[in-house]
Amino acid sequence: MKILISNDDGYQAPGIVALYEALRTVADVEVVAPEHNNSAKSNALTLNAPLYVQRAANGFRYINGTPADCVHIALTGLLGYRPDLVVSGINNGANMGDDTLYSGTVGAAMEGYLFGVPAIAFSQVDKGWGELESAALKARDLVQQMLAQQLVGAAPWLLNVNIPNMPYAALRPLKLCRLGRRHAAQQVITQQSPRGETMYWIGGAGAAKDAAEGTDFYATAQGHVAVTPLQVDLTDHDHLAYWAQTAARLASGAALEG
Repeated sequence: MKILISNDDGYQAPGIVALYEALRTVADVEVVAPEHNNSAKSNALTLNAPLYVQRAANGFRYINGTPADCVHIALTGLLGYRPDLVVSGINNGANMGDDTLYSGTVGAAMEGYLFGVPAIAFSQVDKGWGELESAALKARDLVQQMLAQQLVGAAPWLLNVNIPNMPYAALRPLKLCRLGRRHAAQQVITQQSPRGETMYWIGGAGAAKDAAEGTDFYATAQGHVAVTPLQVDLTDHDHLAYWAQTAARLASGAALEG
């Protein structure tokens, strides 16, 4: 099994090192990750500047770009082969609910999925890397289970996995979940620069709004490893009929005006 690993915290982050050490015992693993922290870069690609690939002393390759850049370049020429699985993480903090739309960790995994490769995004619920080795072992368990079920190297799928910061033996079994929802983000933070200019810092994420049973928020709070299958199709299928009627009215109004 060949695995490509990336992340959004950068190639030197403890999370990606731990993930590499765990997975290299069960697969042929390559790391292509951002040079610097690229949290909240989602699926962004760099189109207006050149990208450079460097190799670190530990063999990891890193790129002066986004998480999606790293996976894109790896799959379109850098590796020279098609991996069986793309794995992203382990992220320093949760990627649950609305976070998945912003997450560079999820963005890296999604880039693999868009190229037809099964992909998993791994995150720890709390920041600080507590019980990181346990999270890496749990990630390895899931990869091995997917391989045993003959799901690796088959049709593409995309999983978002959040692991509580708990000892390995205390972690409860994985739980299939839907994404929860957060309240709106906190207010923007303003400061004055040394030159008297106003600086703006994006505020923190909002608290959980929908953390009901069945959500990733609920599962991780109970000590479970939360697994959420994701899709790229953002179409509002439930309301297509409503919007079809609205579009017909808009088209009719435009014809009358003409």
